[in-house]
Amino acid sequence: MSCFRRIDGAASTAVVEAVASAEGVPPRTLDPLYDTIDPDALDALVSDAGPVRIRFSYEGHTVTVHGDGRLELEETAATTVTDADPSAASD
Repeated sequence: MSCFRRIDGAASTAVVEAVASAEGVPPRTLDPLYDTIDPDALDALVSDAGPVRIRFSYEGHTVTVHGDGRLELEETAATTVTDADPSAASD
């Protein structure tokens, strides 16, 4: 599922709020955004409003921030391993 929204204010804040909303949790319960991307750099790139697109993973979502103020959020598909053979692991 994808969701789109306009960024009103700082891009870094919009990312955290969008992911928290998608997860149904308060923003403060998420991992700090700075563990994934430099929030100041993200804000600076987007505030220039040039032809820029920044894509990164955060809290199980692929986040795309566009220089024109659009934010796209897509849930990352969970990967499951079934019938794994632990003896097949190489040392």
